[in-house]
Amino acid sequence: MYRVKSGKEATVYCCRALPAMGGGLLAAKIYSLQIPAHYRTRNLYADGRRRMYRPDPRAERAIKAKGRFGRQLVFSDWVGQEYANLKVLHHAGADVPRPLHHCSGGILMDYIGDATRPAPMLVGTEPTPAEARRLFDQAMRNIALFLAKDRVHGDLSPYNMLLWRDRLVIIDLPQMVHARWNDEALSVLRRDIENVVKFFGRYGVKASATDLALDLWSRYRRAELTA
Repeated sequence: MYRVKSGKEATVYCCRALPAMGGGLLAAKIYSLQIPAHYRTRNLYADGRRRMYRPDPRAERAIKAKGRFGRQLVFSDWVGQEYANLKVLHHAGADVPRPLHHCSGGILMDYIGDATRPAPMLVGTEPTPAEARRLFDQAMRNIALFLAKDRVHGDLSPYNMLLWRDRLVIIDLPQMVHARWNDEALSVLRRDIENVVKFFGRYGVKASATDLALDLWSRYRRAELTA
């Protein structure tokens, strides 16, 4: 086992599965309990779920107090939400790692890369114009698929898209916002698309993030009304 990536929120390790599981490479994402982003973004990403489910007053008070119990509640929710998002989106055919198992402090999922190196982040690549167009279309396909499943990534950028064997893989999904119940969903969607358009614009892709966001949102709302 070796460390692939370290950050304020989590550390990712590459490990090998037991022979009974096929012996392939897996990624173990171990979260840090002390995650400032939990509190910085919680109101944004949790708003939709608050409106769908009646919150526990005791839990809400603990979270607002930012004590040990409150941090643990937010931490558990953060891990559980990423696992749930991965499970739903992978099943729907999105380009995200396949989740295998999770516990209170981490997630076990497919490893993106091989025994010699992990998949590089998109931000460190230089695609040709033709490759950029293909990858851009793939990114937009995933954004649309996320939206069809009532989700917006919320922090999409070239730093959390991996490129492996000509395929984009989108990672880091704990902060996804609920598109149907979160009032900021369209704004977050536009921001995600702006980040994608800005990166691929350097390699010849011309697109309007606002037009793309409004078109996707309009189609999503129409589908919602007819569901």
